[in-house]
Amino acid sequence: HPDGRAAIGAGRLLVLEGKAGWLWERHQEFSTWTAFEHGPLGEDLGFDAAAWDRLPWRDRAPGALFRGVEISVSDGSGTDLDLSRIGRCIDLSRCVSCEVFDGAARIWTDFRLGDGGAGRIHVHNRSLAHDEVSRLVQTLLEIGNYRKLALLGFPPARDLLGWLDGAEARLAAITGDLAATGGDSQAVLDHLLALSAEVELRAARARFRQGATESYHRLTLDRLEALRETRVTGHSTMREFIARRLLPAMRTCEAADRRLDDLSIRIGRSSDLLRAKLGMALDHQNQALLHGMNERIALQTKLQGLVEGLSVFAVSYYVVGLSGYLLKPWLHGRPGVAEAILSLLVPTVLAGVAVGLHRRKKHLVGDPPASRTGDGS
Repeated sequence: HPDGRAAIGAGRLLVLEGKAGWLWERHQEFSTWTAFEHGPLGEDLGFDAAAWDRLPWRDRAPGALFRGVEISVSDGSGTDLDLSRIGRCIDLSRCVSCEVFDGAARIWTDFRLGDGGAGRIHVHNRSLAHDEVSRLVQTLLEIGNYRKLALLGFPPARDLLGWLDGAEARLAAITGDLAATGGDSQAVLDHLLALSAEVELRAARARFRQGATESYHRLTLDRLEALRETRVTGHSTMREFIARRLLPAMRTCEAADRRLDDLSIRIGRSSDLLRAKLGMALDHQNQALLHGMNERIALQTKLQGLVEGLSVFAVSYYVVGLSGYLLKPWLHGRPGVAEAILSLLVPTVLAGVAVGLHRRKKHLVGDPPASRTGDGS
């Protein structure tokens, strides 16, 4: 189409051909093609299986076709219902039928695919005015589209539930290993980290689809509310039929989402327990290390005291020896005097060396703080 390029950028293209035409619209993750035609319904209520083969986008449109529907609307001339005509196109024994827009119209649909691969909805126009026909058709289209799109999250949720069974069993085994005394904490940590990474990967993959499923479900309920349905005796309403099939799938998606979040929380608690266990083991190691250091320090203190005692004698020996070399030349003519003086010097030198080393040690180490007594004033 000449306006095709401009339409791609705008996300919408409308082509009118007399009383017929078609509309293309691009949404966030899907596109819709809507063909319409004004004319007599005929005996088949306007449903034409061969028309699907004549659609210009049927074979050239990108992606996969996820839904097709045919909607026929009567002209609102007030003609009575001809159930035999409707029954030729829609299974009246299994159909959903209700009044909509406060009784201004009545719809029939059996939610089954026709010969052309599309569902069928017939709208009997009683008193639709102004734009109510277009709004009703648009609402019916959106209900089906959003319902189908909401169900896209059901297969991934079902697969996720199967994976969660195994993941929860693995977490239970890891928690059991964590509770066991004498277990390999490093192996438990490796298994826990591997499971946590898998959970985060699953959550990242499923988060968009889960959010989209919830949004489409809410949109479906909003559009059903906009129909303003009234029950017809013997038939289900659109809301009842869709809720009976859609809500279990949505509950499954919600259950999978909750179980995945719960598994992530439980892994976090197990990580906290493992961290506490490793912290306690590290504290015990540090206490044992400090106890060993205290013992070595006490031993070193004893050895140091022994060395200090020996050093007193060694220093005194050298002092007395040097004194002997100093006195003997002066007392050379007096035998025994030098030895007598040296014998008297020995205790004096020992005492002096001991006192000197003690003072030197106090000067290097420092005096211990004096203890304070009293009432604290």
